[in-house]
Amino acid sequence: MLAEGWVTECETLVSRRNHRLAYRRRGSGPTVLLLHGFPTWSYDYASVATDLARDHEVITLDFLGYGASDKPKHYQYSVAESADSVEDLLDHLSQPSVYLVMHDYGAIVGQELVDRQLKDSLPFRISGITVLNCGIVYRAYRPTLLQRVLNMSVVGGFVAGRITAARARAGLDGVMGTEKLDDEEFANMWHGMSLKDGHKLSHLLIGYNNERGVHHKRWEAALSAWNGPLKLVWGLDDPVSGKHVLEQAKKRLPDASIVELEGVGHFPQVEAPKVVAEAIRESVDQQSHDNTHT
Repeated sequence: MLAEGWVTECETLVSRRNHRLAYRRRGSGPTVLLLHGFPTWSYDYASVATDLARDHEVITLDFLGYGASDKPKHYQYSVAESADSVEDLLDHLSQPSVYLVMHDYGAIVGQELVDRQLKDSLPFRISGITVLNCGIVYRAYRPTLLQRVLNMSVVGGFVAGRITAARARAGLDGVMGTEKLDDEEFANMWHGMSLKDGHKLSHLLIGYNNERGVHHKRWEAALSAWNGPLKLVWGLDDPVSGKHVLEQAKKRLPDASIVELEGVGHFPQVEAPKVVAEAIRESVDQQSHDNTHT
């Protein structure tokens, strides 16, 4: 599916802060919610979502500032607001429970949601979790040079305002494994990244790294305390949060099921969508089977 078609299929939610957020809902069966990362948008799950929708209800959301959602300028974006948006969406859809798939920034939002559930403050239930590449062990996370520059005051805004399609493509290719985006794949990805000049807000969106510095211990503790189904599907060739993060995560999450992907980088859902979809399906179906027989 082309990105334009993906956007056309999206519906709109008005959040508690009166922002218009794009979401997409397809299929029927156990409900799976896919949370995307920085600097992309929900379309990077297109192949995985299409596969899973054959026998699952699949929900995607563009966080505020991403994809087809509102992209306010001069705004303080936050992990807490993104987590609130997930709550708003599931309330809007009357969804009491979801299986959570989370990648990159989406996994940080997911950790915030897990923390809320452990504190009995989440209005829906997370039934299980699959994590794709993310710096879930903060001390092992290695941001790219561009990410570090974007996070600098003044300089970050200057650089963000001059990001081009070519520069964005080089950045994405730099964190991928052996399979890079072809021209059509990048054009589809760039469509949502650049809608409403969203790529020029990168310095604001990446403020989540500052939040990490404050909250990473709480978020890591939440994932460690999670006692439900947990799977890590990991591209080992990711220079940002690849094998070096996974090795640390294994020590902290000894009960997690692990799928290691050789030759795959930071975007397993784009680089190896069939394997990722099958890994998610296996976990969701096992969890549904266990619930049926308890």
